[in-house]
Amino acid sequence: MSLKKYSAYIKVVEVGSLTKAAEMLNYTQPNISQMISSLEEECGFPLLVRQKNGVKPTKNGLAVLPAMREIQREYEKLSENVNQINGLETGKIRIGAYISIATNWLPKILEKFKHLHPFIEIQIYEGNASELNHWLEEDQIDFGIGTSHNNKWDFQPLVEDPILVIMSPQHKLAKLNLITLEAIESAEFILPYSDSHLEVHNVFKKEQILPKIAYQVRGDETIISMVKNNLGISLLPNLLLSRCTEHIVIKPLEINVSRQLGILMNTKKHVQTPSVNKMIHFINEWVKRNN
Repeated sequence: MSLKKYSAYIKVVEVGSLTKAAEMLNYTQPNISQMISSLEEECGFPLLVRQKNGVKPTKNGLAVLPAMREIQREYEKLSENVNQINGLETGKIRIGAYISIATNWLPKILEKFKHLHPFIEIQIYEGNASELNHWLEEDQIDFGIGTSHNNKWDFQPLVEDPILVIMSPQHKLAKLNLITLEAIESAEFILPYSDSHLEVHNVFKKEQILPKIAYQVRGDETIISMVKNNLGISLLPNLLLSRCTEHIVIKPLEINVSRQLGILMNTKKHVQTPSVNKMIHFINEWVKRNN
C-alpha cells in the first residue's frame, strides 16, 4: 500500500471533503478520489461514506485510521533523521492552540523560529480545550498549547495567566479599583461556556458564587463585544485581553485567580520527532524571556 494513499485518506477524514483535501494536497479531485478507491480495493472494504455535504469514515475506516496515522508519523520521523544525517533540516509540526495563544504568542514565536529553521513546515490548529483534547486523542496535532483539566496528557507548565474582570466604561463597577465577589454576584454576567473557560466556572464553584447570568456565549470576541455594549460584565484571561483594551475596562478580582498555560502532549502515542522537540524547546525559552 502507498504512503501517499494513507496521507490522502487521513486528510480527507480530517477535513470531511474530497475536494478540500485535494486542494490542500495539491491534487485534483479525480486524482484523490482514485487514490481513495484504490486504497479501498486494497483494504477490501469501504473507507468512506459519501454524503451530500461531504464524506465521513466508515466504522472500518475509523478502525484502520490510527495505524495509518502511525505509519505516516514514523515515515516523517525517518525522513527527518535521514535528512539530519545528510546535513539537512526538514520536518512538519502540527500545533493546536487556544485562540488567545494563536493570536498573541504564535506569530512572534513562529517569526523567530522560521528564521532559524526555514525548511520546517508548521500547521496551526485553533480551538478550545475540548478541541485540543480531541486533536490529541486522534493524533491530529503533535502537541497543544493550552490548559490542563485532567491527567490524561503530559503537561509542561509555561506561565500563569491571570483571570480578570471586564466591563464597559459606563458600567457601575468601572470606578472601583478592585472587584469583590459580592459585586460579581450582583451584576448581570456574560458567562463563557465551560469548554472554553473552565477556570471561570471553577471560580464560581469554589467560591460558591451564583452570578446573574444574562447571556452564555462560547466565542471570546462575542463576549468582549457584548461587554463593550454594556450588556454585562465577564471574566476572561489576561492574554486574551492584551489586544482588546479599547472601549473596555479591565479590573482585578479581590482574589488571585489564574489559568496555567502549558504544553500538552499525548506521549502514549509516540515519541516526538526532532523538529517537534526543537519547537517545544523554543517555545519554553521564548516564554521565559517574554513573561
